Amino acid sequence: MKRVRKSWFWMFITVCSVCVFPSSSKTQALPDLIKQLGIEQLARDYLRPGADLLGYSFNSGLYHTAKVEQGFHLWLGLRGVIGYVPQTNKTFIAALPSEFTLLGYPSQISTATIFGGKGAVLHSTNTDGNIHTPDITLPDGTNLRNTFIVLPHATIGSFAATELMVRGIPPVTFDLEIGKISFFGIGIRHCPSRYIELPLDLAVMASMQQFHIGNVMTVTNLNANVHTSLRMMGVSPFAGFGYESYTIDVAYTYVPTDSDLPSELNTPATIALDFRRSNFRMTVGVNITFIPLIDITADYSFDEMNTLTIGAGLTL
Repeated sequence: MKRVRKSWFWMFITVCSVCVFPSSSKTQALPDLIKQLGIEQLARDYLRPGADLLGYSFNSGLYHTAKVEQGFHLWLGLRGVIGYVPQTNKTFIAALPSEFTLLGYPSQISTATIFGGKGAVLHSTNTDGNIHTPDITLPDGTNLRNTFIVLPHATIGSFAATELMVRGIPPVTFDLEIGKISFFGIGIRHCPSRYIELPLDLAVMASMQQFHIGNVMTVTNLNANVHTSLRMMGVSPFAGFGYESYTIDVAYTYVPTDSDLPSELNTPATIALDFRRSNFRMTVGVNITFIPLIDITADYSFDEMNTLTIGAGLTL
């Protein structure tokens, strides 16, 4: 993230220098220029695939069976979620504002997203030697084909065929520059098949999760689903269908440190972006009990970006 921030900061500086000083003696504050030039939209399109995969990953692995055991029980385990990046999410078409095209830059160009390769280089066709129009390199991607996160997960039950799901990690600091990372999720699951004679178990579930990275990012996930599972000796296939949504708020600040820059470009710039998405998800999987009280799970979710979840747990 640090490298991405620096790349965008120097892009801001270059663009502002090109567009303000050659053409006008009237200067503007850097935050106003960022909004005027449409840089925020470029940042949004660049980060969008990362926001999507983060949102879809946190809504994965919410259940591994539709059966709700009677009486008190506690299930403790881990969910490892692999998110897959489609090839179509490696690049995007950057639509450049008119201030660029007036200086000879293209109106749009294909460049890397956060998961892509090399960022595109903007070349100007300007031939006026009195106007400085340098090449502008858009940010490189990470070249990632998938991501991986681990989610501690627990279920507590049951009362009236209903149990509570809890998952999360306490606030912890891995990097002082980023700040504390924390995650918490809660959900409730009810099994109406306890009252109805059915050849399989059926459950409905609703959950809410929230993930924080310092003061930079907040992710809020909502999910409602219905799922079913078959009772078999040691092996329990399951499937589910649900509706989910996420909201991701990103905010970060560039603080210029070059004392040689004009005062107008030494103004800290705060960028605030929000990402919202809602869609349907289908999940299929299998839960295997090797010995009593210990099980492993694997499931695959079909979404805008598919995810594979592998988990293991202990029932107490």
